[in-house]
Amino acid sequence: MFRLRITHFLLCLLFFCATSASSGFAQTNKVCYLFVVGDTNESSQLLDQIAKPLFNAFVTPLESIPTEGLSWKILKSACVYEVTLTASQNQHALQITSERAENRINSSLQLDGGTPSQIESGILQAILLSLPESKSEICRRYSDKLPQLCDAEITIAVFYESSRDNPDEAVLDDARGVVWEALDQILQEMDLLKPSGSRKTLQPPLNLAQSLDSAKVPGAISFQIMAQREKRDSLIWGGMVDVQIKIKVYRYRNGKWKQAGSFITLTQRRPVR
Repeated sequence: MFRLRITHFLLCLLFFCATSASSGFAQTNKVCYLFVVGDTNESSQLLDQIAKPLFNAFVTPLESIPTEGLSWKILKSACVYEVTLTASQNQHALQITSERAENRINSSLQLDGGTPSQIESGILQAILLSLPESKSEICRRYSDKLPQLCDAEITIAVFYESSRDNPDEAVLDDARGVVWEALDQILQEMDLLKPSGSRKTLQPPLNLAQSLDSAKVPGAISFQIMAQREKRDSLIWGGMVDVQIKIKVYRYRNGKWKQAGSFITLTQRRPVR
C-alpha cells in the first residue's frame, strides 16, 4: 500500500519536521521586572501588553510592578528588563536591555513599522537570538512571525494537483476522491504538516506556480494523482484503475521557488464501478 511509503517519505523531509516542544527558559529564583518605554502613553501600554506575555513565556517569570513603584533599594538588586520603542519617520527602533538577569537580552533592531504584529515579531526575534534555547518553543508557536529563523518549523502550503489522463472518463474522479481522503488522513495523523488555507485542486504547471507565489509561505508540498482506467466486462465492476501519486517538495529561496525533491509511489490497482 502506498500509504506506508508516503508516510516514510514525509518523515524523511527534515524541512517539514516539527520539533518537539521544550521549555522556553530556565527557572530562576531572582525576582525580575519589566519596564517599557514608548513615545506616548498609548504606545507604552501597547508595548507592555505585547512584551509581558512573551517574556513570561520564553524568558523568565515577571513580577508585577506595584502602583507606587519600586524603591531604589529593590531596583539596585533586582533583575530588570527594559523594552524601548522609538519612531523616526518610517522606521521604528526596538531596543531591549537587561540588568542582573540570568537570561540576558541586549538587542537593538530596526522594524519596518510599528504595528502590534511587527512589534511582536521584533521582540520574539530578540529573545530567540539572545536565548537560542528558546528557539524550539518559539518556532513551534510563532513560526509564521519568524519565517527566516524558523525555517525548519514553518507552516507550509499543501496542494492537491489534478492530472486527468482522459477527461471523458468521469469514473477516474472516484478513484482520485478516495486517494485525496487517504492523504488528508495521513497528514492529520502525522501532525507534521500544517496546510496553509483550504485544499486547492490545480491544473499544472501554470496554476501551481501562481498558487505558490500567492501562498506567502517558505515551503510547499504537492500531491499529483496519475490514474488510468482499464475497462473490463463484469456484472460488478466497470473496470480497474491504476493509481500512482507523485509528491513534489518546493522551497522558496532567494526570491524564487525551487523544487527540492520528488517521489513517485508504486502503482496501485483498484476496481471501480
